[in-house]
Amino acid sequence: MGENLKKIRKKRNITQLRLATEIGLSQEAISSFEKNGTNIKLEYLVKIADFLNTTVDYILERTNNDAPLREVISNIVDNDQNELINNYAQLNNYQRKDLVWYSNALKNKKDQ
Repeated sequence: MGENLKKIRKKRNITQLRLATEIGLSQEAISSFEKNGTNIKLEYLVKIADFLNTTVDYILERTNNDAPLREVISNIVDNDQNELINNYAQLNNYQRKDLVWYSNALKNKKDQ
């Protein structure tokens, strides 16, 4: 583990020292992770991913796609679907149940 961090860091022309400084770690911690896959706390993995404009999954080698999460999502869903997802996330549990009920009613409605 650590190969993808090194790849994306170099792709973005970021030195270990600059990355370490930006996220609040030592250069040795970054180097150790790249070489040995040494553990880094989740909060730092998130900071690294944000700074390098990629995902934690890419850094942890769970995917080979180094694209930012927003770009990955936008390739999966269109704007209307994204708007529905964002609206749904802002609803309370009762409103969510109502929305699911309404969407099922619409789905089952015969064309008139």
